[in-house]
Amino acid sequence: MNQFRYFMPTDTYFGRGCIKANQDVLRRYGTKAMLVTGKTSAKKNGAQKDVTEALDALGIAWVVFDEIGENPDVETVVRAAEVAKAEQVSFFIGIGGGSPMDASKAIAVLAANPNEDSNILFADASAKALPVVAVPTTAGTGSEVTQYAILTLHKQRTKSGIAMPVFAEAAFLDPQYMDTLSAKITNNTAVDAMSHLVESYLSSHANTVSEKIAEMGLLHWKAVIPALRARRYTAEDRDNLMLASAFGGAAIAQTSTSIPHALGYFLTYEKAIPHGRANGMVMRSYLELFGSHHAKVERILYCLGLDNLESFGVLLEEILDTEETFVPEEIAYYAKRAMENPKKMATFPEFALQESDIVEIYRKSLKMK
Repeated sequence: MNQFRYFMPTDTYFGRGCIKANQDVLRRYGTKAMLVTGKTSAKKNGAQKDVTEALDALGIAWVVFDEIGENPDVETVVRAAEVAKAEQVSFFIGIGGGSPMDASKAIAVLAANPNEDSNILFADASAKALPVVAVPTTAGTGSEVTQYAILTLHKQRTKSGIAMPVFAEAAFLDPQYMDTLSAKITNNTAVDAMSHLVESYLSSHANTVSEKIAEMGLLHWKAVIPALRARRYTAEDRDNLMLASAFGGAAIAQTSTSIPHALGYFLTYEKAIPHGRANGMVMRSYLELFGSHHAKVERILYCLGLDNLESFGVLLEEILDTEETFVPEEIAYYAKRAMENPKKMATFPEFALQESDIVEIYRKSLKMK
C-alpha cells in the first residue's frame, strides 16, 4: 500500500436543527460575523433566520452581504471584502450552495490581507484567511468540507480556484434547508455531488481513504436514484443527498476534481449551463475512456446498482434536462482551452490525454446542431 496523507479539519455537524443545537460553536470565531449569501434562497428556506437567531442568542453582531449570484466572480468578492473591512468583521458564514460558500472563503482571504488586491487570491498559496463557517442549502458542491473556492474570471472566460487552501472551521449540514429546492436544482446539484465521488475515485491522486469515502458517498447517492428519476423527494432522500454531497467534498478535498470539471467549466461559462449538469453531460464519455471492464469503473457501477455504462448514461439523461446544441467550432475551442489546464489533465490515470481525446469526449457527449 502506498503512503498517503488524509487531512480534514472542518468541525462538521449534521441533522435537522443542528445550528440551534450546536450554536455555542460560533463563539469560537469572533464577535462580528458577515453572512455571505444570495438574495432570496437563504431567507426562503429558513437558513438565514436560524443563523441570525443563533448569533443574536450569543450576542454576536452580524451584517449581511447578499449579492452572491451563481458562479461568483472576483469583482463581487472584492466588493464584499471592502464591506467586511469597513465593518471590522471577524468571521464569515457562507449560507447557500457552492457559490456563497466559495465566495465566503475568497472574501475571508481578502479581509485578512487588507493591504493586498485581488491578485493575492491566485498568487499566494500561503496567504491566511479569517475564519469561515459553512451552511450548505444544496447538496452538490461539498464546499463545506473542502479547501477549494472557485471563482469566475471574465477576462479568461473560465473559472478557477483560488491558490490558498481555505477549509471552513465549522459546517452545519441541515437537510431541511433543501426541502424548498426545485426538482431542477435538486437534480443538477445531485449530479455535481456524484461527479465529485466518481472523479475522486478514479483520480490519479486517489488513496485508500479517499476511495472508501467515495464508495460510501456513492451508496448514499444510489439510495436517491428513484427520487431523482421521479423528481419527488422525501426527508430521507434529502438526508442522503446531503451526506452524498459531503462525502463527495471530503473525497475531492484529498484528490481534487478531474477531467469532467475541467470540461464542464467552459460549458458553464460559454453556455450558462449549471455546473452540476455540465459535469453530468460529459461524465459517461469520460468513463468510456477507461473501458467498461476497468475494475474501478465496474466498482462505481456496482455501488450505484447499475449494470453497465449504457445504463449509467440513460440514468443521466433521465435526471438531467439537457437541451443545448453545439457546433464543431465550439467543441474545438473548448477542447483547446481545457488542455491549458495540465494539472487537471494529469488526474487521468491511464495515459497522457491529447486534445483529440478531449474533442472526442465533447463530441460524444453534446448534441450537435
